[in-house]
Amino acid sequence: MKRLLLALVAVASIAAGIWFGLQSPVQPHKNPATENIGGDFTLQSDKGPVSLHDFKGKVVALYFGYTRCPDVCPTSLSKLAQALKRLDPEERGQVQPIFISIDPERDTPKVASEYARFFFPDGIGLSGPLDEVSRVAKRYLVYFQKVKMEGSAMGYSMDHSSIIYVIGRDGKISSLVHHADTAEALAKYLKEALAQPSS
Repeated sequence: MKRLLLALVAVASIAAGIWFGLQSPVQPHKNPATENIGGDFTLQSDKGPVSLHDFKGKVVALYFGYTRCPDVCPTSLSKLAQALKRLDPEERGQVQPIFISIDPERDTPKVASEYARFFFPDGIGLSGPLDEVSRVAKRYLVYFQKVKMEGSAMGYSMDHSSIIYVIGRDGKISSLVHHADTAEALAKYLKEALAQPSS
């Protein structure tokens, strides 16, 4: 009986650890299962091509969404804007927000750029051919899918995952910040990334 109780406690502890791990922002550079997520990319802004390596030495806050999103994207980008306000001016100057549209059929580089700047004056919005956007999304394990909306003037919506990728000065993902996380938590992870030197 004692062995059975110990086994049950061990199983419960493991399950609790897994559950809390899924609920909390991930530290991928410390997690072998996610160390291969992300990487460099080049997509189009309204001012020409933009690559992740353009911002080496800075922290990048990266989000994938679409401009006609009714709630999830505005909520996430507003939370990022709130988190950035929690940084001091010097810290804020070292963070670059980037929005990548997963709806390039409607979101041109110009549209994506204007959308990003609505939330952040220095925000960068990126788009490009669907195959290029899909390639970048796959690298970051971003899920998205077109969903037809019968009888709607929009024609379709996009189902998609909602994660803010905090990318460190070295170009590697520092944290994955989930939709349920607060602006305060996001600011904390941005500060942690800022505290790390570039390699």
